[in-house]
Amino acid sequence: MSQELMTDELSRLDATAQAELVRRGDVTPVELVDAAIARIERVDPTLNAIITPLFEKARAQAASPELPRGPFRGVPLALKDLIAHSAGDPYHAGMQFLRDLEWAEPADTHLGNPIESMSRVSVRRRLRASDDLANRP
Repeated sequence: MSQELMTDELSRLDATAQAELVRRGDVTPVELVDAAIARIERVDPTLNAIITPLFEKARAQAASPELPRGPFRGVPLALKDLIAHSAGDPYHAGMQFLRDLEWAEPADTHLGNPIESMSRVSVRRRLRASDDLANRP
């Protein structure tokens, strides 16, 4: 099987199927993250959905021996920064002044901690550009 085909197949599986592959030892969390990154790099130029890629952070999380052993260990996911901020990562909520300040969140939001405890790996950030505070006229 070609690397591109395998990458595509991994990135199209749902979270439970990806978690099962990790549990069985068929793939590592790093392989899942790399598959997600490869797919993002292939399709995002058309979609323009990933505003702040956190690929190196995701690879480091996936490779860490301290990656929690929750039910979704090593499964990559996207966080929408309007609802799930993560410590140290950019946060703009569509607001130019926060972007200009290069604002980074000081702590995880209440949604960030449960997501991390399930052992998912944050591959990317901020899906689609938003208006200020996601308000539209």
